Amino acid sequence: MDALKSWLKRSVRGAAGPIGRGLAALGIRADWVTLAGVVVAVPAALAFYRGAYLQAFGWLLASALCDLFDGAVARAGGGNGTKFGAALDSTLDRYGEGLVLAGITLGLAARAAPEWLIGVSVLVGIGSFLVSYVRARSEGLGIPCEVGILERPERLLLLLLLALLGERSAPWILSILALLSHITFLQRLAVVRRGSRGA
Repeated sequence: MDALKSWLKRSVRGAAGPIGRGLAALGIRADWVTLAGVVVAVPAALAFYRGAYLQAFGWLLASALCDLFDGAVARAGGGNGTKFGAALDSTLDRYGEGLVLAGITLGLAARAAPEWLIGVSVLVGIGSFLVSYVRARSEGLGIPCEVGILERPERLLLLLLLALLGERSAPWILSILALLSHITFLQRLAVVRRGSRGA
């Protein structure tokens, strides 16, 4: 599974490389692409809130592409960008994802969805932030932690699928997101535990 995910990451990076070099050649900076990603997450969140899921799909896809190409633009400069750029990217990724999940949750509540489904949507938000937080905390301790069954790309794909299929798919897609994000959090926590024992 990890080998497949690594291969997919390399393949996607390779495909994004020419576009990143083209954007860099136009003078576009990676930070601008990162900011654009969170800006277009706002209408995605609003569309989810209104129940306009197909519109949300378009905006969320645009945000996901920005998330893909900001790294490609940074690498086009001959490296992986600046430390500030990396911090900005990670932080705004959380910001954009939080907006989208808030839009989904508030929209479900506004349309009188079952309470259990609203609760599951809240758990998705908690899980996604825990997954990111435990990685950041572990790497701050010098313990690599790029593991887990549901990392950000997989979460984005499931959210895109939710937007494409509409609100009728929310019960099972949000349940999958909630379950797998918390499993991923526990997987990463286990890595930190093993790494701290080794240290």
